[in-house]
Amino acid sequence: MRPQNARPAPMPASSPPAAFDHAAIAVREHMDAALGVFARLGFVLTPRGHHTLGSINHLIVLGTTYVELIGFPPGQADVRPELRDAPIGLNGLVFRSADADATHAAASARGAPVTAVQSFSRPVDADGVSRDARFRTVRTAPGASPSGRLYFCEHLTPELVWRPEWQDHPNGALELVGAQVRVPDVAAESALYRALLGAGAVADVPGGFDVTVPPVTIAVRAGPQPAMTGLTLQVSDPPRVREWLARTGVGCTRDADAVVVPPEEAFGVSFRFGPAPAAPVGPAPP
Repeated sequence: MRPQNARPAPMPASSPPAAFDHAAIAVREHMDAALGVFARLGFVLTPRGHHTLGSINHLIVLGTTYVELIGFPPGQADVRPELRDAPIGLNGLVFRSADADATHAAASARGAPVTAVQSFSRPVDADGVSRDARFRTVRTAPGASPSGRLYFCEHLTPELVWRPEWQDHPNGALELVGAQVRVPDVAAESALYRALLGAGAVADVPGGFDVTVPPVTIAVRAGPQPAMTGLTLQVSDPPRVREWLARTGVGCTRDADAVVVPPEEAFGVSFRFGPAPAAPVGPAPP
């Protein structure tokens, strides 16, 4: 991990980001209910976070990525209009930045519609001591993608996010490796991802395109209604997932060697739990 105040040289306009960072699920004012739902799915969730922006969250921390449940306290929807106006469900795909200023410059040079770098924090109780987890983000302009929010996150204090006590999940979840997205205009969405990440991150496939940002592949396909629809996680043992879900009464189906939880069981998000590869995937957290 580089020193907190060190800044690398600006990344070239053609360079994709080093890694995928996290996926965000909008739960609006229903955070208490969401906490129960995802605990039943077999995830350990971090204590509730309170951002200086006014939003609240819980994290599902994985190997090098995480899933964020994000919302706002009841009666305080106006603290973040982009969350107030978002439908419940998968709403954000976030790429990791080593330096937010350099990321902003590179994305801007490629023509991406990015807004100014934003800084914020939230307190974290680490080993009995309260410290501030601090972040810098580069966001796309509102409405840039019809499917949801796309942005970059620089972690200034990654040691306050990736902590071992939050990474041992009863369902055996290890890593986020896939996301599924639908858009009506594939060409426009492909141009947006290429501007954000560089052309090398995007590959055309029949019916859409794939975006590779290790350890995640984002499958973007044509569909009449834009939406971020699902996530794929690697797990240590798919039968362990099935056993856990049977105990907690969560409906699921089998698809080859994977376990699939339908969106009605997980705040509008489909979860696919598949076997882990023989070797670790993706870079270490920053």
